Amino acid sequence: MAELTYLGCDQDAYCASVARHVHSFEESTGHKVHVRLLDNDEYFTNRLGPYLEGENPADVYMSGPVLVWQHYGAGYVEPLDPFLARASSGYHPDDFLPSLLRCNRWSGRFGEPLGVGPLLEIPVNCESYNFAYVPEILDRARVSVPKTWKEYFAAARTIAERARPCRGFAQRGTDAWHTIYTGFATQLRTSGAADFDRSRHCAIAEPRALRATEEFLRALVAAGPTDWLNQRWYELALDFAAGRYGLIVDSDHYVAYFEDATKSKMKGKIAYRLPPAGEDGAMRSNLWTWSVVMNRRSRNKDAAWEFIEWASGRDFLMQSAFEGNMNPTRRSTWDSSRFLETAADWGDFAAVARKLVEEIAETQVTPCVNYIEVARRWTRALLDAYQDLDSVESHLRRAATDIDALVDRYR
Repeated sequence: MAELTYLGCDQDAYCASVARHVHSFEESTGHKVHVRLLDNDEYFTNRLGPYLEGENPADVYMSGPVLVWQHYGAGYVEPLDPFLARASSGYHPDDFLPSLLRCNRWSGRFGEPLGVGPLLEIPVNCESYNFAYVPEILDRARVSVPKTWKEYFAAARTIAERARPCRGFAQRGTDAWHTIYTGFATQLRTSGAADFDRSRHCAIAEPRALRATEEFLRALVAAGPTDWLNQRWYELALDFAAGRYGLIVDSDHYVAYFEDATKSKMKGKIAYRLPPAGEDGAMRSNLWTWSVVMNRRSRNKDAAWEFIEWASGRDFLMQSAFEGNMNPTRRSTWDSSRFLETAADWGDFAAVARKLVEEIAETQVTPCVNYIEVARRWTRALLDAYQDLDSVESHLRRAATDIDALVDRYR
């Protein structure tokens, strides 16, 4: 029997479910699993090298697009296709939503599309970026439900003026890389802009991106969080659940907070829609998966795969979905009568989330093994421009030059 280490973060419902139920895996296999959960902010810096190498490297760990690209480049990812090919008969890999496996395949070469190359990780929850709002607050401000991003920012300004002390829209901030990844990336791509152009040069200061960024930042100042520079993702979720905002475009797994009466004053009072469209009617959403990865340096790869099968299997993912692990990555969870009955109390959430993940959402950023460096530099430009609205273009142009230098060795 083997001894394994599982590495995750302390603010994630899935990781909490693993810690809560790992004894059942140990009892059924005879393996021993050490669960190590790091502080959320430390985990998302992605500086996990000390935990993934040395005498006792973690065998299985949590990652996702952007994060896993860096791990792959550093040699911490064991491709999973050979293990998937000999998975047990009860594993059912075809039960995963296809888009979620597709976005976790990559060649490792800058700019090459996702969906081609080895399978780097198995998705255990996912998020795309929906539009949630509080009808009561919109009614109080006498505004209609916005359909486009232009209408969204206009509605937010009106809410901030007429429905005080509510602010118009919630938006995550801080200098963390994912500040640019969620609602902002969704808005930017819907506006027809991109992080890199077809020649793989940074495009964040090009006209469409500049216009979208200026619209976003000016709306933030007028109607976003008053402490935007300090808005971490889980605090933002709790603030929206407390009724402090009228609108949000962010992770659809926030439903686990919004519809939990122990965390939310707004349970049953929130409506869910597809994200706003661009002026041309196009609709886009970014995509993220929280996934399990096998460490290439694991000394117990067969046992590590047994753990991955258990931790991403039908039964465990069904169980964890009712412990806050949203959104499901398997059809069997989405289609289960228990899940459908639970989600029925959340209005249009389930229909919207499933349409996003099956038809609309894609990973909208350009794959690169050092994309976290790219995202951090871009985020820093956003934070600086937020405090210097007359110089947005210059902040973005300096960042674009720096970003091109960051990716030069991967072109």
